[in-house]
Amino acid sequence: MKKHLIIAISLSISFVILSFFSVAGFQLNNLRYSGSAITTDELAHIASGYYYLKTGRYFLNVEHPPLVKDLSSLPLVLINPIFPKIYQDFIITEGYAWEHYPPQEFIFSKNLEIRNAQWDFARIFLFNPQNNPDVIALWSRLSIIVFNALSLFLLYLTVAKSWTARAATISLFLIVFSQFNLAHGSLVTMDVMSSVLQMLALFSFAHYIKNVAERKKTISSFVATALFLSLALLSKFSSAILIPSMFIGGIIYITIAKKHWRDFFQYIARFTCLVMTALLFISVFYYAHTFNMDGSDMVAQIHYYYPHDLPFGIKEVLTTFVFSNPLLKGLAQYANGVLMVFSRMNSAHQQIFFMGNVYGSEGAGLMYFPILYFSKLSIGLLVLNLISFLIIALRFTFSKDTLSRRVKSFFNNPASFLITVFIFFYSATTLSSNLQIGLRHIMPIILGLTILTAKTIDSFWDKNFLKIKFSSLFSIIFVVIFLSVLNAFPNYLSYYNYFAGGKERGYKIATDSNFDWGQDAKKLIRWIDENDIKKIYIDIEGNIPLQWYIGDAYRVLDVQKYPHPEAGSYIAVAISKYELKKYDFPLENLISHIGSTILIFKL
Repeated sequence: MKKHLIIAISLSISFVILSFFSVAGFQLNNLRYSGSAITTDELAHIASGYYYLKTGRYFLNVEHPPLVKDLSSLPLVLINPIFPKIYQDFIITEGYAWEHYPPQEFIFSKNLEIRNAQWDFARIFLFNPQNNPDVIALWSRLSIIVFNALSLFLLYLTVAKSWTARAATISLFLIVFSQFNLAHGSLVTMDVMSSVLQMLALFSFAHYIKNVAERKKTISSFVATALFLSLALLSKFSSAILIPSMFIGGIIYITIAKKHWRDFFQYIARFTCLVMTALLFISVFYYAHTFNMDGSDMVAQIHYYYPHDLPFGIKEVLTTFVFSNPLLKGLAQYANGVLMVFSRMNSAHQQIFFMGNVYGSEGAGLMYFPILYFSKLSIGLLVLNLISFLIIALRFTFSKDTLSRRVKSFFNNPASFLITVFIFFYSATTLSSNLQIGLRHIMPIILGLTILTAKTIDSFWDKNFLKIKFSSLFSIIFVVIFLSVLNAFPNYLSYYNYFAGGKERGYKIATDSNFDWGQDAKKLIRWIDENDIKKIYIDIEGNIPLQWYIGDAYRVLDVQKYPHPEAGSYIAVAISKYELKKYDFPLENLISHIGSTILIFKL
């Protein structure tokens, strides 16, 4: 156990090192060029986190819960960046800093708070002339990376307690040495932390229902489950899928473990108490973000988002909660965010490039996530997935035990069963949705499958196959995975495995957050400075205002709104936009390739 604990600590530290330097680079004394630019979603998350801290209001980036954003803002207390003045009675037009940067004044207004003008606020805060956006992003990212590493180590301890130390170590290794996890775990985004917290909630709940079935003490496991369920719900709204997954999984487990009808109704009462405890925790947490929010302003925000009546009188209930008491006020704000997410899932406004085609709100179809799963994850992990699946299938098919005994054996450890149920519910939800803007949206599924794969590997570690030790085979694959991660450094976000074309051709499968989130903008800035470019037309991914970096050299590239650039002009185009057929600049005019994602043309 001590050996595995040391390995786990080393793996957690490795996660911090690889994540940090992949996005920060090694020129920390010159952050203008070093590392990755602030990516699309980070712009809103970093700015809104600091906004909550300074104002005690939750009007911006409401569609995401606050936990990750709060954690990203903690180091900013130390560097104390300039915070924009927010005027209560001064009307500013939405888009004033987003569409036209720089604005005449770096100020904000109450009317923009209610309209959730998060992109305007992000620009006037992060790219205020008195602030350094790269320093702010560096500290915010470091905070998230550290907390992600701590949550991963906590997951190791939980898995080791539920299964074995070796299974926990293998799980941690496969999670840490994953280009996909490193890419998103190094940014101020919710996906990694929410996925880990969801796994912690499932393991805690498995421990809880097992104690219930065996009539053991349940206080500590109840508290742990309520805590991790609350934190998961506070990290990402899609974590709400935990509730039906846990409920249904628990009912099945209790039904098999206990035959008396009283146990069924006791379970429902216990689960209701668990959910109510989690909601109470969420209400208290949200109160810290809403205590300075005026009730009438919150109602105005609700009416702005939902001009038509929500079904079942939900809008009226939310309005009543706002004026009831502080805890219900916080709960109303949380519910508002949940409704926004589900509304977005049902009417996805998106443009998807996938497998050579462009799709809109209708989505790219059922094969979007499966194809990306086999494209974005390392070949080593996919091989382990396949081996684990074959092992389970052969074990279940050729076991000498009766079917009832095999089923009962599976239920002896409810964690595996609960993860399986959760994966089913999460898959059903995501595959039925048209919202398809990145593999990161099924990260909880990927993490669950990775942990189940690790458990299977552990159970066959000491066995042989045709005189070949499984431990030797697995160790070789682990080395390949490790080397693959080192080889991909630092371009984890644009990573595609070898069979999917690698980072050079993987974009032909899908772009968006699968490939390009604007992370190569700093490389473009360096190229412009080094080549002394006085004027360049630009259309790349990401939301940072390039004027902040290159000033008057920046020109907007949009041939539909502006005249075609004259001969001799330099053009910077994101590969994703080029693949979307937005531009048709001839490839013979291509003079440079910036990072993994930007093309430079000279007409």
